Amino acid sequence: MAGSSALARKAVLGAVWTIATGLGSRVLGLIGTLVLTRFIAPDVYGEVSAASVVIMTAHFMSSLGTGQFIASRPNLDRQMVFNATVYFHVAGLVAIAAVYLLREPIAVHLVGAPGMLQFMPGLILAMFIDRIWYVPDRLLIREMRFRSVSLRNAAGELTYTAASVSLAMLGWGGNAIVVATLLRAVVRVVTTVPAVKLSEWLTPSPLSGEKARELFAFGIPLNFGSLANFGASKWDNLVMIRLFGEQVGGLYNLAWNLADIPASQVGERIGDVLVPSFAKLEPEQRKAALVRALTLLALLIFPLAVGLGAVAPTILNDTFFNEAWEPAGPLLAVLSALGVTRPIGWVLSSYMQVYGRTRTIMVLEWLKVAAIVGSIALLGTIGGVLWACAGVGVAFGVHALASLWVVKRADGVPYMRLLRPLVRPLLACLPLVVAVLAVRYGMRSLHGLPRGCRLGAEVVVGGLAFVASALVIARQASRDFLQLAREAVRRRR
Repeated sequence: MAGSSALARKAVLGAVWTIATGLGSRVLGLIGTLVLTRFIAPDVYGEVSAASVVIMTAHFMSSLGTGQFIASRPNLDRQMVFNATVYFHVAGLVAIAAVYLLREPIAVHLVGAPGMLQFMPGLILAMFIDRIWYVPDRLLIREMRFRSVSLRNAAGELTYTAASVSLAMLGWGGNAIVVATLLRAVVRVVTTVPAVKLSEWLTPSPLSGEKARELFAFGIPLNFGSLANFGASKWDNLVMIRLFGEQVGGLYNLAWNLADIPASQVGERIGDVLVPSFAKLEPEQRKAALVRALTLLALLIFPLAVGLGAVAPTILNDTFFNEAWEPAGPLLAVLSALGVTRPIGWVLSSYMQVYGRTRTIMVLEWLKVAAIVGSIALLGTIGGVLWACAGVGVAFGVHALASLWVVKRADGVPYMRLLRPLVRPLLACLPLVVAVLAVRYGMRSLHGLPRGCRLGAEVVVGGLAFVASALVIARQASRDFLQLAREAVRRRR
């Protein structure tokens, strides 16, 4: 029991470190994006984003589930790690070659954005460099060295932000993003690879058919699930460009990136911490840890997602964005709903992954992709861009409910035990919305304020309103979170 308590404490502290550094670098990245959009037009932004999505799709298709396999298996021998590394890099080289050779038909005929062709070679090179970093990073996660992983990833994101903004200001246009992506990959490699002994993953060993079957049996179904998870967050960009053109695609991509911050920087970081943590707990302890993780998730993400939707109009009108980007405001307000539902499915996926239910995860993820792509195509054709955005949030909600059903059926965890931690934090967000709208109404007659003042006032007042309401409405969850935070501070000392 003492050992499981220590592991749980280490997992929680790891989550705190991962979330804190991820949010810090993401905030700076968000500021960088605000500045970046003043120098890059929406249509160019859409073309670069489309090129990035295509290349990252090739990366996920060729990952073979290697990262998840290594992170969730603490007792792998060096021969197995070496075998997995070899297969990962061979598959990557094949994927890189295929994308490069087929880049023109993909850009012109599939996506309908020929302008993305000029950005693809540099992004392909960045993918090649980034894959060198991947296996050592998973080994650090397996050893629960979350602080080390977080700091190194933050260094890469900071490099990307600084480089992209600087080069855009110098007039590099879309190529500023390409070069910044290359530099981020290089920083990841030079900071992460030396942190892991080469003998841990590059000790030459015979390639074993038995070990290949073990890797592929676990990894390939999970890899298809990861590909679907990526597709659910990125392939909609390609559909939007196909339906509405590069300019609308750029506006949608910016709105999505902003709306996705709570899910990607908090929810997925919790998922990264939970995979190795769940693996080291007994089955009954995993159920309790799942409920606690959902509680922490709701208390952290719901106010971020709901608050983001509430302040969306002010973000686009009162910050660094120029007039070309203002139409993204309504899209952001609608898309922010996905921040409430998407991370729930991610945490439940981490839980199922430890039990080896990779095929179930794969089915759930591909159903989500079908729901997103189908809803965008259907609702976008019927009602336009905003209806297409609404379909995204609905699809993520359906996926979360389906994941809850699977966990209930497989492990007998009652629905209400999983849903109850989510209700009170969500109710505590209502005063946040009221406070934001009150500030906006009260400041509407004030003119000549510096940029950011209105947004700052809405964020501060809304945040204070949530904290006060959470301490009353979600009292137990708030106390638990504060206790964990105090423990994290004492641990640092």
